[in-house]
Amino acid sequence: MDKSKLLATAFAVAALSFTSAQAADAPEGMEKCKAVDSEGKSIILEHQSDCASKSGSCAGHNKAGDPEAWIMVPKGECDKINKGDMSGISDEIKAKLVIEDAAE
Repeated sequence: MDKSKLLATAFAVAALSFTSAQAADAPEGMEKCKAVDSEGKSIILEHQSDCASKSGSCAGHNKAGDPEAWIMVPKGECDKINKGDMSGISDEIKAKLVIEDAAE
């Protein structure tokens, strides 16, 4: 195998290993949540993301509406948030989100 193919293979393996490690870094019972509204737009407030990683921390560096921003939530809550159901969602998590009041 020539050096360029060997180097390309090494980079591919490293990239896959890094991706797998990133996917597994959620604490037990928690999940990463890209919270969105009914139109698919991020509802995570500016500077409220939880995107810390092993290689550095971007926690709190997001812009409002950043499609790559995510927050850590208990498993099952992301689906509820993305359906607009905030019942049972902690105040700590709600404080990170744009929440529209329902018409009364």
